[in-house]
Amino acid sequence: MIKYIIPRQQSFICPLCFQKSVNHARPKERVLKHLFIPTHGLIYVRVPVYRQRCDDCGISWSVEWPGIPQRGKVTNRFKEMVIQECKGNTFQSVSKKTGISPSTITHWFYQEAERLVAKPEKHSSPTKVCIDEFSLKKGHKYSLAIQDAETGHIWQVSEGRSRAQIQEALKRYPFIAPEVAVTDLAPGMAKTIQEVWPHVDIVADKFHVIQLFTAALERARKLSSKYATKHLEIRYQRRILMTDPKLLNPQEKDKLSKWLDEDTNLYQQYQALQAIRRVYQSHTYQEGEQSLQAWIDYYLWDGAPATRRIAKTLLQWKTEILNYFKYRITNAKIEGTNNLIKTIKRRSFGCPNQEKFTLRIRLECQQP
Repeated sequence: MIKYIIPRQQSFICPLCFQKSVNHARPKERVLKHLFIPTHGLIYVRVPVYRQRCDDCGISWSVEWPGIPQRGKVTNRFKEMVIQECKGNTFQSVSKKTGISPSTITHWFYQEAERLVAKPEKHSSPTKVCIDEFSLKKGHKYSLAIQDAETGHIWQVSEGRSRAQIQEALKRYPFIAPEVAVTDLAPGMAKTIQEVWPHVDIVADKFHVIQLFTAALERARKLSSKYATKHLEIRYQRRILMTDPKLLNPQEKDKLSKWLDEDTNLYQQYQALQAIRRVYQSHTYQEGEQSLQAWIDYYLWDGAPATRRIAKTLLQWKTEILNYFKYRITNAKIEGTNNLIKTIKRRSFGCPNQEKFTLRIRLECQQP
């Protein structure tokens, strides 16, 4: 479908002397792609090409129209539409849909990404950030992401996860140091952050603390005599063991009670998990501090061996765990963004260019 656009007749002014110009060439036309509608396909526009000449200055030029570049076969509106289609889709699928080559779409996307991505100077400094790592190539290459805990926007992606690389990344952070930083239980992470940001409060992520217990419970389940061997049965057992008992129906509670009665180790691990969940239900900092200390005092000397090892870990991270009761924030947003990053990696068939990959992450994640 071709739509005819006839511009209003007007006098074109010379850009140098601001005098009237004359048309000195026969009229030509350009046909450009303007829009894609699924029910109608591509919509084209046809615009005239006016070649003007100034008799006073002796210069010649072509008249420019708003939204239409001097060269090329598409309007700016079409280019913006294609770039929006790239969010959540592969360049190849957008190419099939619009009829533009994948290399051209890639060039447009990253050309506009530089302009569209959020600029730090236009936003206020985040007071709470989430810090986590994700794999570029699992087992070989990793990157560190720093995310605003309130808006969910990733402000920085830096390659590497060693202590020196993390500190270098924090020094290049585009804002002033935040008040609070949430991190997982990676060894030395809290000290590494505080060496660069000495006044920041570190919060140990709640879900990573719970993960210590669920991992130990999973190991105990595999050693149990009732260990399932089929895939669906394994998922069923894991769900019943790791779900809050309040969310189970009566039949599931009966099965759970039988399993725990038959295996002492499994019972001890399960009770430790429920006890730490009750600690996190504390309403105030003082209540949380008392509950956590009581949990450590009990399970540091009693319970299964795996639970005693976890108690030693919690003792090392006690200050960071208690900071949760001050700020009530977790790494949930950045863990969700990590799933988005994995999806982008699959769509991109890897990430050979770190700079472009960072641009795409920042453009497709939650905007500030």
